[in-house]
Amino acid sequence: MDICEALYKHLSTHKPLTDIVGFRIYPILLPQNCILPAIVYSPVIANYDSALQGDTGFVRQTIQIVCHHKTYKKARTLSRLVKERLQDLRGNMGGLFIEAVFIKSDYEVNGNSSLKFDTEEYMSGIEFEFHFNENK
Repeated sequence: MDICEALYKHLSTHKPLTDIVGFRIYPILLPQNCILPAIVYSPVIANYDSALQGDTGFVRQTIQIVCHHKTYKKARTLSRLVKERLQDLRGNMGGLFIEAVFIKSDYEVNGNSSLKFDTEEYMSGIEFEFHFNENK
């Protein structure tokens, strides 16, 4: 099973999250004019372990998850729910067995620029590293 598919299943079946975002959990990009709150997950990098006789199937996949909401406090609260759902996970995650999950970084995103000033959207992000064997 693909890690992104498993992650979506794991997040979209967690009632405390779906009570807030419904099923607005998207890969890579937030859709234009998306209703907030929403969550975006993006695979960042995958490291594959090899042995002398070839690929072992063991993967260390980093995935960035950004929570979008209308206030800073709500975006941060949503990211804490995601953190609770994933931090130190070991076991079945949406059909994929996860050996371990570690937080790599936890940050706030400033989406404003000189071309766009929007106080209607705040973002809070976390990068997780998932350890799993893709051959299982």
